Amino acid sequence: MEKADKKQKIFQAALSLFAHYGYRKTTVEDVADKVGMTKSNIYFYVKNKQELYEKSVSHALEKWRDTIAAEIETVSNAKEKFVIVSRRSFEYLNDHEDLRALLMKDHDIFTLSPSEDRFYEVNHGAMMMLKEVIRQGIDEGAFYPVDVDHVTEFLFSVYIMFLIKAYVKSDGSSSDRMFEEGLALIFRGLCKI
Repeated sequence: MEKADKKQKIFQAALSLFAHYGYRKTTVEDVADKVGMTKSNIYFYVKNKQELYEKSVSHALEKWRDTIAAEIETVSNAKEKFVIVSRRSFEYLNDHEDLRALLMKDHDIFTLSPSEDRFYEVNHGAMMMLKEVIRQGIDEGAFYPVDVDHVTEFLFSVYIMFLIKAYVKSDGSSSDRMFEEGLALIFRGLCKI
């Protein structure tokens, strides 16, 4: 097995264990057992349990971002890309139980402050993807000319707050309906004039 494949297997196993048992109860030995390796083999890839956790979460977030990036490559116009980015970014967590469970346990994975964001590089990459879609929409004449940097930051912040409400601090309200209404609001605006 290639080194990259082993790393992926380790990070997926670790994510699953951290999601189900939490950070405190999960040990490096548990991860090693799940992937059929020794603890010292795991330390070839990470220096300690904290790094194993951080890299496992980062790996999962990268897969999320990369999945969305691949999906938007299948369409050409910006409005369709925006819908895919919005809808699939939200739906992804429904399809990935381990990541969703981990987000419910570790509320600090999502933060609105770049200086506190432990996964800044991954999240910044996601913001850049959104920024490119907005720029394309402006260039195509489909979106109003806006300050792309500020609008991207605003929309990404709304998205993070929505994910927190929907998955981390869910109050039982219909997130699907709220999402659809929010997407419609973005496209048509609030003012009738």
